[in-house]
Amino acid sequence: MRFQLLALLVAAAAANAARPVAPKSGAAMCVLTADDFKAAGVAGAGTPNANVSDGGASAYCVYSGKSSATGGIELDVFTSESAADARGAEETAAGESGGSGLKPMKLDGADGARWMPDASSGGPAYALLVVRRDRLVFVLGVPKHKDAEAQLRKLGALVLARLAK
Repeated sequence: MRFQLLALLVAAAAANAARPVAPKSGAAMCVLTADDFKAAGVAGAGTPNANVSDGGASAYCVYSGKSSATGGIELDVFTSESAADARGAEETAAGESGGSGLKPMKLDGADGARWMPDASSGGPAYALLVVRRDRLVFVLGVPKHKDAEAQLRKLGALVLARLAK
């Protein structure tokens, strides 16, 4: 009996893990884990501290430090009402991140992706990824590293896989 119950619980957990997180889900949009960062070669990530706004449509997820701009690890997720609004959010995020220095990145499933290996906002340099898909925009910042492009590509693909359209 215990074995059957355990098997049911494991199967339910696996089914939930495969289900993408819906837009406007607040803290649930912090879809990366410390293990994800570690697997991508980014050290120091912990459990995310989420700051949710816009009625759950935006989540600022800090995995280390205060922000990526201060040397930490951060994922910010924004859900817009329309694709046009998302394009505006993408441009705002890119502009606040030093827009002209962002380079295009091919990221399967993204309508637009740009990255920068050495963004700066008054603190230590950090690597940055800005991605848009339909009504979703996310910004991912990790400490500057020689393998930052590969790290951001791997983590960005995970975010796209885990967030519903």
